[in-house]
Amino acid sequence: MASRLRLFYILAPPVAITYCTHRGLSNLEARYPALPADDTTCSAALRTPNRPFTQHTPRIDVYCAHIPLQHISLSTSTPPPLRFSSWVAAFLNASFNFRWAFAVFDTPILRWEDLVISLITKHQNSSRDFISPQFHLDMFSAFPITVGIDKHRHTIMGIDKERWMKNEKQKLLLDILTIDRLPSMTNPYGLLVSWKMSDGLRLFFEKIARWGYPWRLMSGGRYEFSASMPFLIPGREHEGMFVEVRIASAHDYEVVSGEGDLASQKTIPKLAARLHGAYARLILAQAVERVPIHQAYKMAQMRSRSSSA
Repeated sequence: MASRLRLFYILAPPVAITYCTHRGLSNLEARYPALPADDTTCSAALRTPNRPFTQHTPRIDVYCAHIPLQHISLSTSTPPPLRFSSWVAAFLNASFNFRWAFAVFDTPILRWEDLVISLITKHQNSSRDFISPQFHLDMFSAFPITVGIDKHRHTIMGIDKERWMKNEKQKLLLDILTIDRLPSMTNPYGLLVSWKMSDGLRLFFEKIARWGYPWRLMSGGRYEFSASMPFLIPGREHEGMFVEVRIASAHDYEVVSGEGDLASQKTIPKLAARLHGAYARLILAQAVERVPIHQAYKMAQMRSRSSSA
């Protein structure tokens, strides 16, 4: 009896943790199902490997949520019509994409990630010259922007003067992410960032994979944050217009000739891929909650300026 009780105490915690983790992942997956990766949900730039001749992208994940238009629009007038002129449509889409990216990088999970990385690497953001926390969007050119936290714990975007003078790409999250494309009127797919895995770590796993280890690490990848134009949901027209906000990710892997065709190439474990998807969904859920906060903050600024005028 004592041995059985001891066995129960040993097995119960991992079984409970596994069950709760599975339930949590299943709930996130049901709440934010994966979308097909095509031109309607993500850009070709996200789906294309960094080096197409030597790399492949076996997995592309796209997750979305629908938010009311008033949560992301700064307009206090009546809802816009379903049909727009091309210029107005491009303007609205670019502004929605920018506000969505702003909300994503102000999520608690990414702010904590930024803090933890800064403590580990002892990286400082002293080179950043931040502009005011008011929204700025250059509609016609790639304005050099970076993200940081001001003394009031507001996420703000500003100019990295050193990189701007050197014509270098801007960075996010303590230089881990590189901005490849900013939201603009010329591209409807929003913010695109990329990252690169450490070569030493990747080569180590490629080496043990040649000895029979069943998995390999990716070489890097990309994330895309985009928003759609306003639309009506069939059967819910009385609720007004919605905007679809999306988070998409893609991982690049080196093509190893000894592993056969692309379908046989080794990647990270399926459980790790599932956890990565859950992480993206969690960011999506938190960003959806941040969008109306930023909208209310901006509207308060607009009312303050109008009352003081």
